Amino acid sequence: MTTSNEITRKLDNQAPHLDYYPHWLDNLAEDVILQGAVFNGELRGAEQVGKMLSFARSLYAFQDFRFYGMRGDLFLEDYCSRIRGSEAYHPAGVEIYNFVVVYFNDAGETSQLVMNHRPQSAALLFSSLLTAHFGDAFDPNLFYGGDVSAHLLDRDLSRGLWPPSSRRPAAIFESQHSCLGVGQQ
Repeated sequence: MTTSNEITRKLDNQAPHLDYYPHWLDNLAEDVILQGAVFNGELRGAEQVGKMLSFARSLYAFQDFRFYGMRGDLFLEDYCSRIRGSEAYHPAGVEIYNFVVVYFNDAGETSQLVMNHRPQSAALLFSSLLTAHFGDAFDPNLFYGGDVSAHLLDRDLSRGLWPPSSRRPAAIFESQHSCLGVGQQ
């Protein structure tokens, strides 16, 4: 969305283990808004949103996409993953899905992001991991701070619609197969 004459804000990629890097991250508008199921409210501003997304991506063990790309004036992402750092709550990690809608302003900058993580239990865990990492850097009321017990996190949303990815190492594929719908009826 940018031309060679435009300046972009390159974020620190804290998730080098992921094959995919969303280039819209490097073109956040100064007044960008981030809304999502992991927040009780929203974040505003390129610095805050960039800081949050740069770290949040590092919590994914992988990203298996059903779709990403432009649809009309919007950029969409639909993927599944497992949350890293969740082993204390659930030994195999926690399955999570996300549907992202990226809006652009007239200058082609990323102006609004809406992220719908699901299931709710995984979104709440994700939120609590953000709280643990950021501490007081953001308003603590923005995040979930309640129970993230393992029994609440055992939700499989896969309906067999996730194709296997060649980007994922075989060992991870075998241990994460529920996210892909392998063996599902």
